[in-house]
Amino acid sequence: MTTLTEFQRAIEDRMRRGESFSSVEDELIEPSRLSDEAKSALWLYAWSFVDSHAQRREAYAHIIQIAGSAEVGAAAT
Repeated sequence: MTTLTEFQRAIEDRMRRGESFSSVEDELIEPSRLSDEAKSALWLYAWSFVDSHAQRREAYAHIIQIAGSAEVGAAAT
């Protein structure tokens, strides 16, 4: 069994037990010594367990934040 597969199983177990996405991200994915590509794949896998409405809220919040930062940056120039 590969390390990536072990991480995938651990993520699935934790998410199905009801752990938060952020705890899986902070405690399992980020501190791993995996490549950025592998971490991205695992992040996406963990994200797939998050309710679709919560995913949309989170995406919307990030868009608003980035749009606000871009407008502030544009106004400063």
